[in-house]
Amino acid sequence: MEETLGEGSIICGVQRINREQALTYTTGHPICAVSGIIHDTALALDIDPAFALAEAILESGWGRSNFAQNRHNWYGYEAYFQRPDAARTFASDEEGIRVALEAMASQYFSPGGAYYAGGAGKTLGGWAKEWVDGGPAHWKAACRQIVALMMAAMRTAG
Repeated sequence: MEETLGEGSIICGVQRINREQALTYTTGHPICAVSGIIHDTALALDIDPAFALAEAILESGWGRSNFAQNRHNWYGYEAYFQRPDAARTFASDEEGIRVALEAMASQYFSPGGAYYAGGAGKTLGGWAKEWVDGGPAHWKAACRQIVALMMAAMRTAG
């Protein structure tokens, strides 16, 4: 396990936490009900489970958001600041997690993806750059929060 999580950290093909650690880290929060699904789906898609979990925690407020609770939408998928109610409703938690992580894998972590950034998108720094550039100012804080959540999950895993 890495001691630090810098901008150059790879977020594909890495497993920084296992399923049990993901469950332990989220115990006491509504997102715990799906943290195992997030872990398994991320691993199947070659995404670092700590990253996938941190993103879901941030987007859903630890699973307390209306989207997570009533729409099986743990990532705020298709919600926009101008039209937050446009968030997609999924038939199940599994579907909502799978669709969001598949989109992340294809758009950020795969060649030809809209936000691939020439491969830099496979690193935390490249991913953050794609989210921050041209986006609202609060994305910088969100990216820092994802790093902090990943580091906290890794400490729990240690």
